Amino acid sequence: TKRKGGDADNTVTHDSRDSAVDEELAWPHKDLVGMTGEDAKAAILASDSTLMETNVQIVPRGGMVTMDHNEDRVRIFVDDDKRVASQPVRG
Repeated sequence: TKRKGGDADNTVTHDSRDSAVDEELAWPHKDLVGMTGEDAKAAILASDSTLMETNVQIVPRGGMVTMDHNEDRVRIFVDDDKRVASQPVRG
């Protein structure tokens, strides 16, 4: 916190390096392969507030999906153990 006249005000400053580190630890920069599908979904939703929960979908690897491209959607492909099989991307 910064101090004014000897009293602490409630101003908190953030170093731009902190936000760069935070970005690296969050999806899409963070590798989600191997996580459970549910944990990956939670990580994606926590890192991108523009996504609606219904548009982050857990899908069995090889499952049937539409081929349209939708930037508001993320599909999480999981293996038989319900673990992320490939890095989820928008589209």
